[in-house]
Amino acid sequence: MKRRAQRGVALLTAMLIVALVAIIGTGMLSQMNLALHRSGNIWQSEQAWWYAVGIENWLGKLLRQDAQFTDIDTLEEPWAEPVDYLPLDGGALKGQVVDLQGRFNLNNLAASGGPGANNPGANNDSTTNAATDFSANPAEQDPVLIQFQRLIELVTDTDPVTARTIAASTRDWIDADVNPTLPDGAEDDYYLGLTPAYRAGNALMASPSELRLVKGVTPEIYAALEPYITALPQTTAINVNTASAPVLGSISPDLPPTAGESLVESRNGEPWQSVEAFLQDPALAGRQIEQSGLSVITSYFLATGQITVDRAQVQFYSVLERADNGAVRVIQHSTNVY
Repeated sequence: MKRRAQRGVALLTAMLIVALVAIIGTGMLSQMNLALHRSGNIWQSEQAWWYAVGIENWLGKLLRQDAQFTDIDTLEEPWAEPVDYLPLDGGALKGQVVDLQGRFNLNNLAASGGPGANNPGANNDSTTNAATDFSANPAEQDPVLIQFQRLIELVTDTDPVTARTIAASTRDWIDADVNPTLPDGAEDDYYLGLTPAYRAGNALMASPSELRLVKGVTPEIYAALEPYITALPQTTAINVNTASAPVLGSISPDLPPTAGESLVESRNGEPWQSVEAFLQDPALAGRQIEQSGLSVITSYFLATGQITVDRAQVQFYSVLERADNGAVRVIQHSTNVY
């Protein structure tokens, strides 16, 4: 009986060891399989990113050639044609080039009126600078501020007070001083009272997505504005040949709500060769419109799209700047968010 008990214990011990070895082996195989998948995903993501770099270089060449042969930029040119599907080695690409000067440049607000608005000579001491009050005489308001307010009203389902609040608060977010634009602006004193608290940027926006932090901007309002705004490193004019109907409709507070659609319809027949030709359009008859904020050429473009390599997907955004001599350089690129 004793030998049988010993043999039974030995058999159970052997079975336990075999089970442990099987469990350990399965775990090791699982870890190895996970490591292989992880390294494969990393490689595929890197490959997709290098495809994006190659696309940047190709688009740079395309935009240089465009500058050599045309004096204006329009949506009828080759760079404006979207790519729905382009096969690549191991994957595919879809994307498009967007004229960023067909959008409202949020950083234009930094150069607009008001004390300390990114003016190197301005005194930014909060004890000596009076807050800017645009409530007294709306006719004397800054035209860039009014344009942004009008754009908000055209593309979002919001009231004029909210639109005015967002416009004034956006300029406060960008300008260098700490004085809110009265009566609706916001600086640190507002944002530090939120949960979680944070400070105003007080610098040019690096991305239009910063607008989500500004007073009055809800996710719904940002989603509605996102296709019509950008954040560029300097003041830019709006290219009337590529701007959308809401952006065109925002250039003057005197225009009827349908003016943008009328201008786009007129442009579809023949792009404007100059700003002067644009201002002669029947939809603008009798309107006083500032020419300095308008153009028919573009310096900033956004290349955006999705690259798929096996299981890896990369949503890329590349901001390209084209100089007066046609040279193109990448000034910003990112993934997943512009």
